[in-house]
Amino acid sequence: MNLFNINIKDLTLEVIIGVLEHERKRRQRVIINATIEYDMKEHFLDYTQVVEVVANLLEYKMYDTLENALEGICRALKLDFPEIKGIKMGIAKPEIYKNCLIEVEVLKKY
Repeated sequence: MNLFNINIKDLTLEVIIGVLEHERKRRQRVIINATIEYDMKEHFLDYTQVVEVVANLLEYKMYDTLENALEGICRALKLDFPEIKGIKMGIAKPEIYKNCLIEVEVLKKY
């Protein structure tokens, strides 16, 4: 088994995410950081496709909570890339507070 990690750092997107009325009407900036562990048995994991999946889901699904977004993204990544063995991913909302960065993170092992 050859385990490798892909690290995605500071993927910044403008998306609709949140439960409050103003969050459902106006895009807000989110920052995604992830470490994806995969087994390179036969071929490499194309990180450009991974980033595309994450960006497309956040752009078009318009999740209500960060937790639901993380669950949906992890589920889609594992389905699209069965060689994934683990995902650690966080989504931050940098504009919620001026004096700190709010982030929700998940760790999945497969």
